[in-house]
Amino acid sequence: MFNALVKKYWSESWLLWSACAFILPLFCWMRIWIVAQFELSRLEPLLEQLKPFEKFSPVPVSQFLTYAGSIAMTFDEPVVILCVLVWSISRGSDVVSGEIHRGTMEMLLAQPITRRGIMLAHALVSMFGLAFLCLLVWIGISFGIETLSIRETPATPTMQLSWLPIEIPLGLSNSTAEPMWVPLKERVDGRLYLPPTLNLFGFSYFVFGLSVLFSAIDKYRWRTIGIVIGIYVLQFMLYLLGKSTPATSWALNLTFFSAYRPDDIVRVIVEQPNYAWAWLHWDKSGEFVGLGPLGYSVLLILCGAAFHLSGIYYFHRRDLPAPL
Repeated sequence: MFNALVKKYWSESWLLWSACAFILPLFCWMRIWIVAQFELSRLEPLLEQLKPFEKFSPVPVSQFLTYAGSIAMTFDEPVVILCVLVWSISRGSDVVSGEIHRGTMEMLLAQPITRRGIMLAHALVSMFGLAFLCLLVWIGISFGIETLSIRETPATPTMQLSWLPIEIPLGLSNSTAEPMWVPLKERVDGRLYLPPTLNLFGFSYFVFGLSVLFSAIDKYRWRTIGIVIGIYVLQFMLYLLGKSTPATSWALNLTFFSAYRPDDIVRVIVEQPNYAWAWLHWDKSGEFVGLGPLGYSVLLILCGAAFHLSGIYYFHRRDLPAPL
């Protein structure tokens, strides 16, 4: 019965999963292709105008002048976030309130399967789909890095004399030189984006666990979805409030968006490669900064697991309404 239930849930959601699975790697490749069309060093004057808005960014604006930093912004793109959120909320809200709203929960419980078995079947389908969607994001990014090239203008040769504080150019400026095409994989390593991919999974699992909890409490799926989306919007507003001024920075402690920082994870790995899978982070001077890349991801996963287990516990103990 358990295997039949897993097949049933997968057959009900394969169309949604297939659509997201097709969109995600294609979009990631296209975004890297767009980044590869620009010589980022020429965008420095434009980014200088964005300095006043740097406080809303999780990383310094100067990181956007690097290909590693520009590619890391893929994890913040609305299309990527929307795909994983649609899967997380749609699957999480269907666990209990979806079945009750359709009037199928009574028929399921009449079969030789426990309530925990129903929750486990939902979890297997949902977690497999979510993990593979996040992996497809990394595959799309890695494929773009491996197949695309970038334009670079040759630097003007210089000479440094010990008794002069400046470098002396050898020849004319190369501002009019013909740009060269360089494989992107020579500038960026695809493995750099594995820790941010885990962070994306933790972010998505947090939302999924929250959806399961409210699905176990409520009996209407549409209301469960509305509550979870409302919490998500409120959390995002708290994040913007916390980033606005130092006086409101306390709001960052109240939102899970503070733990979703793929851009900052890439910055840390570029500056300190040995911290790629670190739980805690110390800067180059030895001062403690906070959680490391792995620490933020595990924090989101643990919070999502707490919501998920709370939903299982509540569903195991609640009385189910009679089908209408």
